[in-house]
Amino acid sequence: MPLARDRQKTIPPIERRSITTLKEILQRPLLVAADPAQAVKLYSLLFALLATFCGQAHAAEPAKHLNIVFITADDLNFDSLGCYGCPIADITPHLDRLAGEGMRFDRAYSTVAVCQPVRQTMLTGLYPHRSGSMGFFPIKPGVRTLNQQMREAGYLMAMLGKSSHYQPRSQFVLDLEVSGISRDPAKLAGATRQFIGMAREQNKPFLHFVNCTDPHRPFITGPDDPAHGAPPSRYIREEEVRNVPGFLEDLPDIRRELAQYFTNVRRLDDCVGAVLGVLDEMGLRDDTLVLFYGGDHGMAFPFAKTNCYEDSSRGSLIVRWPGRVAAGKVDARHFVSTLDFTPTLLDAAQVPPIPGMDGRSFLPLLEGGGQDGRDHLVTFYNSSSGRNWLPMRCLRTPTRSYIWNAWSDGKMKYSAENMSGLTWQAMLAAAATDPQIQARTDFYLHRVPEEFYDLTGDRYERVNLITDPARQPEVEAARAQLLAELRRIGDPMAEAFARRDDPVFVAAEKAKLAAEYNDANLPQKGAGAEPAHEAAPPSGDPPSLAFELPAALIAGQPALLKIRHKLPGTQKITVTLKSGNQRIDRQTIDAVGAGTAEVRFTIPVGQSGQRITFNAFLGTDFQSTAEFITSQPQSVK
Repeated sequence: MPLARDRQKTIPPIERRSITTLKEILQRPLLVAADPAQAVKLYSLLFALLATFCGQAHAAEPAKHLNIVFITADDLNFDSLGCYGCPIADITPHLDRLAGEGMRFDRAYSTVAVCQPVRQTMLTGLYPHRSGSMGFFPIKPGVRTLNQQMREAGYLMAMLGKSSHYQPRSQFVLDLEVSGISRDPAKLAGATRQFIGMAREQNKPFLHFVNCTDPHRPFITGPDDPAHGAPPSRYIREEEVRNVPGFLEDLPDIRRELAQYFTNVRRLDDCVGAVLGVLDEMGLRDDTLVLFYGGDHGMAFPFAKTNCYEDSSRGSLIVRWPGRVAAGKVDARHFVSTLDFTPTLLDAAQVPPIPGMDGRSFLPLLEGGGQDGRDHLVTFYNSSSGRNWLPMRCLRTPTRSYIWNAWSDGKMKYSAENMSGLTWQAMLAAAATDPQIQARTDFYLHRVPEEFYDLTGDRYERVNLITDPARQPEVEAARAQLLAELRRIGDPMAEAFARRDDPVFVAAEKAKLAAEYNDANLPQKGAGAEPAHEAAPPSGDPPSLAFELPAALIAGQPALLKIRHKLPGTQKITVTLKSGNQRIDRQTIDAVGAGTAEVRFTIPVGQSGQRITFNAFLGTDFQSTAEFITSQPQSVK
């Protein structure tokens, strides 16, 4: 779709001559009056030329294109917003207002419940195996993106935050990219104002990606620890956490960490409000479609992010489009997913679709209609940032969920970032004296190959009915439907699922898949986390980082770690607290020149009697760091 300005540059010469002829006619009124026959001919020519002139003048005006603001949250449970039922009063006033001004979807899901793969799915409209997003990998060469399609249509594009999760950059094209501000409302507003100014100067419509980092870890622990961002507009107290999510246990440390998480949710809302305020300030509310999606998947707690459960994949989706989407509408019936975002935005902007997309536009739903074929969907999980392959597939309907854990063999243990922080450690500590929690933690670590849940009475998927004799007809139907879906879309694990009772074949297929992607994507870039077994990058320079370890480590108490540094200018240092290969917590700090930086960790209660280590590396990407250090294991009292 060429821009109006481009059309102005290409008016053909014949049209200029027509306008000149019109001027000549207007200068000859006496001649027209003197000869009636000639007058009829000339007036006919006059009206024809006038119509042509008006048409050209209309074409020369700037076209009224739709502007788009696409906002995402990071690690947000769908029901953490007030408009989705969060019981904490006034937790998300700006997002609640946005929902009241637009349409909210109750059955929106992430196709894959982990960061980079789902974000790349959002902007390609392709299943992970078709785009190449089977883990923290770049998309395949030749895969077309929303960015490329919108650029060809004349759109200017900016991305604030998380741009390293869209690879390669040559396919996720941008005109403006700003990092390091996605936890700061004022800075997000300033960058938004700058970008809209650029679009106005260039007379272009815009697509503005705002990727808020909250409520991703680290969480805000108080006024003295803003977790790498601006202070929130308010802090959530532990006593405000009335209901612990049903997939977790009601334990003091879990409530404490949930209060921290919800404080990050509040800052997310501050960020969204700041960006929306700029649209109002610049008079763009009525010309702009706003799409908010949170996640990108569920919260970073056990049984949520990086799994295939309801709270892994279900998201909060809000669309505001004045004049086209009725205010205050809720779609509680149709399943939509992140696969559908690109086709829908292209459809709304009247930009040609990308051929071969797996997703489809839900514009008819936004306009108040219905759509067939939206009564179920399939979600996926494949690999973590550390290339830990844990393939899972899920068939989800309004009342049932069936999950296949291809990795579960009774020996392999699940491990992921959602087990960092206080919650998992609190569950492990409680498991020592509570058999039910012990069974829950054991199940999480090992799973079983198949899970089947009745969501009508088990919203949090805690009672696995896979062996219930009365449920076998439903289980068999779910198995058949999932197999048909996997074969239809060409999932590389489809035949392994068909032969799921053959563990040797399943293991071989999983290993083949992992080798295919790992070997094709070396060295790993943009993963945002270190592999499970770390090795220091080679360097011939003297070390610029050194630890000063705490004198004692006491479970349940804070520990002050000091890092001596000698650096050129200001640099970021990523510091990790680990138990074995399991990350407990991670923080990123700024260090300037020569001096000593401090990092404060809380040692989980469950680490009593265990040994932990501290790791640190320069920057935020382990694969490209210039220096890495690790401590000797330290005993926890």
